[in-house]
Amino acid sequence: MMAADAPVGGRRLRIVHCVGFYFPDSTGGTEVYVRDLVTALSRHSIDGTIIAATDKGYDRYKWHGVDVVRYPIDATSVPSLPDSGVRPQLRRSIFQDIVEEAAPDIFHLHSWTSGAGLGHLRQVARMGIPSIVTMHVPSALCMRGTMLLYGKGPCDGRIDASRCARCWALHRGFPGPAAWLVSMLPQWDATDSEISRMSPRAAALLSITASAATKARQLRSMATLSERIVAPSQWVRSALTANAIPPEKIVVSAQAASETFVERSQRTRERDDSREIVIGFLGRLEAYKGADLIIKALARVPRDLPVRLRVAGTGTEPAYVHAIEQVAKRDPRIEMMGLVEHEEVPKFLETIDVLAVPSRYMETGPIVVQEAQALGIPVMGADLGGIAERVRDGVDGWLLPFDDPRPWTEAIVAAVTDRDKLARLSSNMRRSRTIGDVASDMAALYLDVMAGRKARIVGKAG
Repeated sequence: MMAADAPVGGRRLRIVHCVGFYFPDSTGGTEVYVRDLVTALSRHSIDGTIIAATDKGYDRYKWHGVDVVRYPIDATSVPSLPDSGVRPQLRRSIFQDIVEEAAPDIFHLHSWTSGAGLGHLRQVARMGIPSIVTMHVPSALCMRGTMLLYGKGPCDGRIDASRCARCWALHRGFPGPAAWLVSMLPQWDATDSEISRMSPRAAALLSITASAATKARQLRSMATLSERIVAPSQWVRSALTANAIPPEKIVVSAQAASETFVERSQRTRERDDSREIVIGFLGRLEAYKGADLIIKALARVPRDLPVRLRVAGTGTEPAYVHAIEQVAKRDPRIEMMGLVEHEEVPKFLETIDVLAVPSRYMETGPIVVQEAQALGIPVMGADLGGIAERVRDGVDGWLLPFDDPRPWTEAIVAAVTDRDKLARLSSNMRRSRTIGDVASDMAALYLDVMAGRKARIVGKAG
């Protein structure tokens, strides 16, 4: 592999980073990762342009000094020259024009959505530009989206039409026998049939095994069209290999806290029995993030214990958010903080003693865990996926069931009543990996891809 900071042919490397959403419209972990990565890569003589889908019109601006181009979700299907007389299958799309204008050496896809996904990879491949995919979320592997097999525990990730259909049906509320019958359906696509026109829901149900098979084909297409797939966690690597993705195609590179956290000193919590312990939740107020679990756990904690819960975030599920807000109104120990912009995350974390991450799905990170650890804040996390890979139970935090609030109650009580343990967990915290480490990984990967591509070209010429 070439040196990570070596330019290509004496010039700076150019990368197009493609995402399904971006600032200022969205501030999730993927967007934060991409923003910080592009900045950190500049120190490796690598420049970046960010292109991102939007449900609005075409736009162009700078964000943190980096060029951002926003394109409509249907940009891959809109020809750049509709009246050119060229056959439709040979026409260039608006999306391809945007990529070409950025003149990238490599196209790096960070999403798997309708606005940034397989169709975009295909169009870039037709342009002869090498691609890399980072799997920030498990949507390419799981129809349910959580990677929880039958909702009961971690899935190995292997896409099996019958098993996935049954799991999906259970997720949609079908009783066990009905879910089993659904899994026995033939792989028939009814979404473009008369049934679909009469009842789209019935057509989707009848097509479920076919949909699972399609997901498997799409994953294989991802591997074929990309030079490498970046797995942010070991479990993602295992899931990819379970689907016969060649191991040499997969690169494991964990996410990291941004430079902001590197600049802040790690704070060790010393014993102090005189103050209340603050538990913090920071994330989307949606069921899969599990804020309700930590709230249910707090409800079981004796009222005379000095503890407070700060809940930061917003959500797109009105009923779920309303239910949480109603509980908070009845419990003065709960503070609803609303949206905390990412620039304010360090300040929020410094006001808490423990971070709760009760996710009900297999996280590939999450970045917030590493941000807390960078500040010496113990984490109470669900014993799943990337959280389980980053939190050492009993050493620097707690790993707890994703579906039972009672162990979380016990952990909260322990944090409040055993201040020595809380201080010990904080002092055991390892300095987390930095975005500079991630940039080094990606710089080496880009240069490796470029070297391999050059070798193939020379081989063909010979």
